[in-house]
Amino acid sequence: MALLREISNAWRFFSKTPRSEKAILFYAEHKGDLPYFEGIIRELTQARGRTISYITSDAGDPVLAKDDPHVRTFYLKTLLPYLFIYINSDVCAMTVPDLDHLRLRRSLNPVHYIYVMHTLVSTFRTYRPNALDAYDAIFCAGPHHVEEIRRREEFAKLKPKVFVEQGYWRLEEVCRKFQEYKNTQRGPASPSQGGQKTILIAPSWGKDNVLELCGIELVRTLLGEEYKVIVRPHPETTRKSPELLKSFRDEFSGNQNFILEENIASVDSLLEADLLICDMSGVAVEYAFGTERPVLFIDTPLKVINPNYEELGLEPVELTLRPLLGPSIDPKDIKNIGGVIKQLFEQKDNYRQKLRDLRARYVFNFGNSSKIAADYILSKVDQK
Repeated sequence: MALLREISNAWRFFSKTPRSEKAILFYAEHKGDLPYFEGIIRELTQARGRTISYITSDAGDPVLAKDDPHVRTFYLKTLLPYLFIYINSDVCAMTVPDLDHLRLRRSLNPVHYIYVMHTLVSTFRTYRPNALDAYDAIFCAGPHHVEEIRRREEFAKLKPKVFVEQGYWRLEEVCRKFQEYKNTQRGPASPSQGGQKTILIAPSWGKDNVLELCGIELVRTLLGEEYKVIVRPHPETTRKSPELLKSFRDEFSGNQNFILEENIASVDSLLEADLLICDMSGVAVEYAFGTERPVLFIDTPLKVINPNYEELGLEPVELTLRPLLGPSIDPKDIKNIGGVIKQLFEQKDNYRQKLRDLRARYVFNFGNSSKIAADYILSKVDQK
């Protein structure tokens, strides 16, 4: 049945959809990609009146259930690598690295490929060296993305790409929703008025992330301090380590102060959290810049996908920012984390202006990213 559904969707995309309605194409590998496209799509469809196409490889992607007259949706997964080379859109925007190197190849037609950033951190440590080489344009979240990808071009003698100083819509959305959330949290039971505080644990993925290294002990300690604890695993952890998540359910599901959140499309837990505990995940920067609250880092081993990342001679921005966003604690000192957290709550007001200044320095065009992205996309479509 799944294959028949794909065949039907492929026929609908290639044979039944007018060329004008698929001139602009977004591709999502999974439903977690939508939050990075949403602002751009809204600007193109609602503000500019354009119709776009959206292919997803996730059968559970909520975009498939939406009834938007300006968004044509298609589900393609198994057949996608075979059909992708025949796409004839003017522009294809994706968050998928390694175009033309792994699963997906560039089309035989003159498609303009745009990489949409789904992180505020650097690309050259946690991406493969050639991950972005095949793209025509990069929607950069901040000046560090321009510098490091240009350095990669010079190092590998690549054809120059277009660097669009877009910014980061997901951060804008976190900030906007957080302001709305604060305006509704004025009651006597709110954390600001002395109610129970919420701590969010949202680490990166890999064998040495917080949940793998010391997650059970960390949650047990926080619950013992009478905090509400939300554990938000990375989608790759959810996909690759189901037994790890089962161990958290088995240990803590009976505690009313524990929540295991596996849907990262929502930002609600970021808004609710009085403190984020993290390792090296990009969500640390989103949380700090979006809520203007500090982050407590667990000093886990550095995750490196590109073993030669130092050859560019640049420091990853997440390493530069880490000591500025909040303190770090050794995994061996988890039992003492309660004192560190209380001290951090006492100091949190000192972080607010510093985090605003860092956001202005490290993020392009805060508040205008979707318009900038839409302007560029339409300029390429209208050229053709």
